[in-house]
This record gives sequence, C-alpha cells and structure tokens, in this order.
Amino acid sequence: MRHFFTAVFFIFFLLSLGTGCRRDPIDTNSDAKLEFSEDTIVFDTVFTTVGSATRHFIVHNNNRKSIKISSIRMAGGSTSFFRMNVDGTPCISTGDIEIRGGDSMYVFVDVTIDPNNSNSPLMVEDSIIFQTNGNDQKVVLNAVGQDAYFHYRETLNCNETWTNDKPHVIYDWAIVPSCCSLTMQPGTRVYVHKNGILAVDSCASLKILGAFGNPVTVQGDRLEADYEEEPGQWGFIWLSGGSVNNVIDWAVIKNSSTGILCDTLGNSPNPTLTISNTKIRNMADYGIFGEAGTWIEGYNVQITNCADYEFAIAFGGKCKMSHCTFGNYWDITSRTSPCVVLNNAIHIDETTVVPRDLTQADFLNCIIYGPLDNEIGLDSTVIPGHQFNYLFSHCLVRTNLNVSDLNHWQNNIYNLNPAFHDVTISDMHIDAGSAARNIGDPAVGLLFPNDLDNMPRNISGNPDAGALEGQ
Repeated sequence: MRHFFTAVFFIFFLLSLGTGCRRDPIDTNSDAKLEFSEDTIVFDTVFTTVGSATRHFIVHNNNRKSIKISSIRMAGGSTSFFRMNVDGTPCISTGDIEIRGGDSMYVFVDVTIDPNNSNSPLMVEDSIIFQTNGNDQKVVLNAVGQDAYFHYRETLNCNETWTNDKPHVIYDWAIVPSCCSLTMQPGTRVYVHKNGILAVDSCASLKILGAFGNPVTVQGDRLEADYEEEPGQWGFIWLSGGSVNNVIDWAVIKNSSTGILCDTLGNSPNPTLTISNTKIRNMADYGIFGEAGTWIEGYNVQITNCADYEFAIAFGGKCKMSHCTFGNYWDITSRTSPCVVLNNAIHIDETTVVPRDLTQADFLNCIIYGPLDNEIGLDSTVIPGHQFNYLFSHCLVRTNLNVSDLNHWQNNIYNLNPAFHDVTISDMHIDAGSAARNIGDPAVGLLFPNDLDNMPRNISGNPDAGALEGQ
C-alpha cells in the first residue's frame, strides 16, 4: 500500500510539473488581432536636428489566448525620421514576440528631422506596421519639423538683426558683444534651451521691436502642449552692467526663471531699459529684476504669475512705470514675496551695509494686486544722506502698509477687487465692476492713449488703471 501511494504521488507530481510548464496556446486565427492605445501618434513641432520628447503607445492583446507578432517594423526602414523602442529594445524591425492573453507591451517613439533649409515647416509621416496571423495593422506617426537658426555658446555678430523667417534657438548662451546691438524684427520667435540665457554686454544694446499683432516671443524650446505654460524652462534675458539703451516693445516673454535681469546703468542719458506693450508671465523666480543702480521705464507692461517678485528695484536705482498691471496669482508653490519690491542698500552680512540710493520709483495708473495681504515690499535702510524715494499715484493696490504719507501715496484705491477676467490663464482684462475703473490720472493717460490691446483709453475722462482699459 505504501508503494501504491508513492506511485500515485509521483504521477500527480509529474502532472503538476507538466501543468506548471505548459505554455498558453498560440491563437493563429486571423480574427485574433491586436488593439492599440493610440492609432496615431502626433508630435508637436520639432526643431530640425533636435530630438523630440518621447511618445509611447500600448499594444494590447485582449484575446483569451496568446498572440505571436511575427513582425514589427518601421515602414520607412533605416531612412525614417522616427525611432522606436519595442518593450525596452531599440530597433528598426523585430519579430516573433508573444503577448499572452490579456497582456500588453509598450512601444516608445521619438523623432529627429534633418534640416531642409526651408523657412516653412515640414510635415513628416511614417508608420509602425504589426503583422499578426496574416494581418497588417499599423500605428501612424506624424511630426512637423521646423528649420531654425541655432546659437550655441555664441558671441553674435556686431549689430546683428534677427528676422522672423525662421525661429532662433539658443543653447547655453548667446551674447551681444560690447558696444554692438542685436535687433529683433516683428514676429521673431526665440526659443531658449534649459538654463540658457540671452546676454547683452557692456555698452551693447538689445532692441526687441515687435508690433501689435506680431509680437516678438521669447520662451523655452519645449513645444509640447504640456510645456506651453510651464515655468522655469530657461534662464533669463540679462542686460548686464553697463549695457545701454535697451528697448523692448510688443513682446511676450514667458516660462523662464527670470524674465529680465536688468543690471547697473551704463554711460547713457537714457534708461537702461525702456519696456512697453509687453507681457511677462510664468516665472520660476522674478519677472523683472533691476539691480545695482539700474534705470527702468515702462508702460503697458503686464507681469503675471511669478514664484517671487514680479518687479523689483534692488540695491538702488530708479524706475517709472505707467499703466502697468502686476497681478500675481502664482499657485504652484506657496508664495510669500510681494508683487513689487523696492530696496536701497546691499546687505553684505549682518553688520555690513552698502547704501545705494533709490532716487525714483514711480508707479502711475497701475494695478498691483494678488492674494497676499500686502503686495508691496518697501525694504528701506535708513542711512543719513541716502535716498528712498517712491510714489504710488492713481493706482489700485493691495497692501496693509501705512498709506497716510501723501509724499508717497496719492489718489490710490486700496484692497478692492480688480475683477480680472481669468487669472488662471493670465487674462488680466478688467470686467465690469472693477475697482480699477476710471481711477487713472488723465494726464498720464494722455501720454499713453492706447492700451496693451492697442485700444483707446478714456482720455476724455479718467482712464482705467492697469495695462488694459476696460472695454
């Protein structure tokens, strides 16, 4: 009897081994097909010679039995602009891949488009073909390639002009050399790679000369939809110490760490920076940071959504900002810094302070607003003989500061709703009922009769505060 049970156990053991090692049967029926999470993979515009972000799709076997994929191949073969990675293996073609019933696998795809020396975008298309049980199924691949001017660690030519025929892409840095200029024509598109900067050397000038309806744009070089409004994608525009006569008109600057770093005033009777009709948004640090004696003048400037200050004059200097909107509704992290900050000293350490005069800081017919109780920071170091001059006049301001001194606070409205149309998309038009309506100084409105939409201000009466007149 003991030998009988031993024999039965051995038979069951062999059967269990056979069951455990048995492969699922392969379904060879032509009706057994694959299914795909996407039937078309579309890439956003890709700069020629620059690889795209990687896309992926999932291949599903929703049948009960296993399926063998006899062939997976890029239709364009080795000449394709696209590259694929099948379940972790880069390849142009592969095959004899089994997917068990109810299982799936990933296919990854990216694209690099060769230069075509064309100013017009180039559409490229290919497909990945899957052959299973005599069936050919495919996933279509589409991408748009754009040729561009590439500036890699480049000192530009003296008195260079950038046109709008092709985008300009900056890697690491592009520098306007000393005592030269860079001019950007209307419609110029500038894309800056991660941590890249556009720098203007001593005695040099940057002239961004856009036009209404055809602005100059400066942004990161990630063109996928997920990055369209993503902060911190590149470094900054640096108007370095001693640069002169910089002008920015009709521009959009977005998605960097700092929009404009404006350094010490150069040897010129004009402002370091004159900025007008410009939108700056989505900064991981600052919108405009002026420092160490700079001089900034601007009108119709809208700065929105910065993790830190939207506008700062630090370590002395001067500014005059008219009909500007500073609306900071940054919500990616906790923001504690006010929209606008003024400072008149450099604190070397806890005991060493170097005074730098704030000779003028005028904000006229502006909106300075956000969710903080105080959106104005006055960092004054009181040192005899040194200046801290500022004026807020005919503005809508959110603040809990003492505003009784008429030398600094004149005809403002405090802590009432500006009724911005939609702060989540930086739409800072003011709706009906806005506290910014009709509070501007007419004399300032006459100097800037059209707003950021190029629409007329109410110059026969009181204009609205901010960059956009309520229409």
